[in-house]
Amino acid sequence: MNTQIGFATIKGKPIDIKGNVSMIRAIKTLAKFGLITFSRVIQFKSSGYPVCFFKPTEVMKSMYNLGNEILVVCCTDGMKDFKSRTKDFIDYMLVTNTEFKNRLDKVTCFLIDGDIDIVNIIKRDRVENPDARLIVPFYIEELNNSFDENTLSNRMREFLYEKDLFGIASPLKNDMLFFGKDRTNIISELYARYKQGEAGGLFGLRRIGKTSILNLLKLRVDDSGGIAVYFDCSGLHHHRWNELLKYIIIDIVDQYAGYNTEDERESEYSKINFDLGEDRYNEKNAVQSFHNDISRIYNIFGKNRILVILDEIESISFSTSPAKWWREENDSLYFWQTIRALLQMHSEYLAFTIAGVNPMCVETPLINGYDNPIFGMINPIYTTLFEYDDIKNMISSIGGRLGISFEDTVYGKLMEDYGGHPFLTRQVCSKINNDLNARHVKRPTVVTRNSYSLKCDEYKQGMTSVIEQILGVIENYYPGEFELLKRLALDGRESFRKEIALGNIGIQHLIGYCIIEKENGEYFIRIKSIEDYIKSKFVYDATLTEQKDKRARINIRRDNIEEGLRELIQFSLKSKYGKKAKDQLIAMVDKTTQDSTQKTKMINAVSLKDAIQELYFSQIKIIMEKDWKYYEKLFPDKTKFEAYMDVLNKSRSAGAHTRTISADDEVIYNIAFDFFEEAIKED
Repeated sequence: MNTQIGFATIKGKPIDIKGNVSMIRAIKTLAKFGLITFSRVIQFKSSGYPVCFFKPTEVMKSMYNLGNEILVVCCTDGMKDFKSRTKDFIDYMLVTNTEFKNRLDKVTCFLIDGDIDIVNIIKRDRVENPDARLIVPFYIEELNNSFDENTLSNRMREFLYEKDLFGIASPLKNDMLFFGKDRTNIISELYARYKQGEAGGLFGLRRIGKTSILNLLKLRVDDSGGIAVYFDCSGLHHHRWNELLKYIIIDIVDQYAGYNTEDERESEYSKINFDLGEDRYNEKNAVQSFHNDISRIYNIFGKNRILVILDEIESISFSTSPAKWWREENDSLYFWQTIRALLQMHSEYLAFTIAGVNPMCVETPLINGYDNPIFGMINPIYTTLFEYDDIKNMISSIGGRLGISFEDTVYGKLMEDYGGHPFLTRQVCSKINNDLNARHVKRPTVVTRNSYSLKCDEYKQGMTSVIEQILGVIENYYPGEFELLKRLALDGRESFRKEIALGNIGIQHLIGYCIIEKENGEYFIRIKSIEDYIKSKFVYDATLTEQKDKRARINIRRDNIEEGLRELIQFSLKSKYGKKAKDQLIAMVDKTTQDSTQKTKMINAVSLKDAIQELYFSQIKIIMEKDWKYYEKLFPDKTKFEAYMDVLNKSRSAGAHTRTISADDEVIYNIAFDFFEEAIKED
C-alpha cells in the first residue's frame, strides 16, 4: 500500500473513523489523496465534532505549502452555526487545544458538511473576514460520489490560490500569518509584565504590526484564564477622563458577561451587574467608583489580574490628542492618576499596556506643571523591523500558499527597498500577486529578479499613500523628529551629525523605530523607499549654503509654478469659450498692454497654449482675477493669492541677480512657493 495515502494503522489495523455513515464514506474518499492519521469525536461546548487529520502527499504539500497534517472537521447540523460555533471550534483545535499543538497546519483546514450551499457560504465568509483561516469546503454528497483528483485540485486552487494573503491590511486577530522571531519574544515580555502587575509599553512606526502583537497578547491572557480588554484610543478621545474609566468597565462587562451559556465560566461572569448610572462616574465619584468596580470584577473572576490595553495612545495623550481636554487640559493627568493610584494600592487587580508611535507620554515629567503619573513607569519596547530571514520566511510561507515562489535575489531586493517593514513588503508582494492574476499566469510560478526589477519603480510609486500614512504620525505629532529624518535624507550624513551634536532625544526615537540605524558612527535611513519618498516630496527643503544654488532653486520652483498657472488658464479658457478661447485671451491682453509685438505674436500663435506662453507674469495675475470663479476652489484665500503672486514676481529679480538672498527672503519665498505648489498639485 502507498504509505502516502489511505489510513494509518495501529497494531496493524487501520484507525477507526468516527462519524455517521455519510461522514465515514466522505473520509474514505479523502483517503484516496492523502493519509488519514487520526480520528476522534471532540466535545466543544454542547456539541461533538467528528474530526480527522489528513496528511497530504509530498506533491500536494509542496504545491500549496501545507503543514504536515490538515484538520478535517465534519459538521452534522448544516452551516447554520458556522460563524458562531464552527469557526470557534476550528480556532480551539488549531490554537487553544494544547494536545495537538504544533501538529496541525494553523492556516488551512478542510470542512465537510451536508449543506449543499457550503462552498458559497465559505466564499461569502472569506469576503467578510479576509484575515480568517483558509477553509477548503466540501459538500458531503460530492465526496460520496464522483470526486476525483482534478476536482480536488480545482477546489484547492479556488480556496487557496485565489485569496490574496499578502494584501490583508487589517491587524491580525490570530497567529495564522504571524511572523517575526522578535515579535513572539515581545508578546512573552508584555505577558510577563502583566503577570507581575507591571505596566508595558509598545512603540513603533505605523503599520509595523503593533496592533497584531496586542491582539495576540490579549489571546494569550484569555487562554490563561485572565481578563484582557483592548481599546483603540483613536476612537475614544471624545470621551472625558471619567467617561473613559466608565467605558473600560462597560467593555469588560460586555466582553465577559456575554459568554455563551455553555461556557463553564458563564455562571461566574453572569454575576457582573453594576450600577453604571451617571452619578457614579461623574468627575466627583469616578475615581472611587472605578476602584470599587475593578475590585469587584477581580473577585468575581477568580482573582485574575485584569489587563487594560490602550492602543493609539497619542489620541488621549497631552500635546498630541485631537481633543482639547486631553491635549491642553488635565484629562490625561486625572486619568493616569486614577490608574496609578489603583496600581499602587492593588497591583494584583490591574495591569495596563499602552501602544503608540512615540514614548513621549512616559518620558515627559510634567503635565501642565504637575507630576506626570506614568513618568518613568514604563521601559519602552520598540517593535522592530524584520531581518532578512524573517522577510524570507514570511514571503516564502505566504507565497507558497498562493502558488508563488521567489528567487533568493528578490528577497534581498525587497529587503533593500523596504528595509524589513513587514506591511510595506506584503503590500508590494500583493501587487506582484495581482499582476500575475491579471496576466493569467499559471500557478505554481516563480518571481525572478528580472521580473521584479522591471516593475519595482512602479511598485514604489504605488506605495506612496502607505508611506505617507506611516510617516504621518511622526510628521504631525513629532515634527522635530520628522525634521531630523528629512535632514538626513536631504542634506546627508555630515550635516546630520552636526544637527544631532547638540543632543536630541529625537534621534533615539528614530533609532528605536528602526527607521534610522547607526553603524560605525554613521547614520543611515534603513528603508530606501521612505528615503526616496522624502527626497522626492521635499526636494526643495534641502539646506543650501551657496548663493548660486539658492538662486537656481528659486528659478526652478518659480518657473514650474508659472508653467502650472499658464496650464490652469488654458484649461479655464477652453472650458468657458471653447474654440474662441484664443480670441478671448487676446481681447483680455489687449486691455493690459501697449506692446504691439506681444499682440502680434499671440495672433500668429498656432495654438491657445502657444499664445498663453506669450503672457507676461503680471498679466497672468490680471487674467486669473478677472475670471476668479474658475480658480477660487484652488485658491480659497484671494488675499493670500494676490500677496504670494507679488512674492513670485519679486523672486524673479532675486533669482536673476547676484544680490544676497537672506534667510528671511528664503522663508517668504518658500511660503509662497509651497502655497502655489500645493494648489497646482491638487489640480
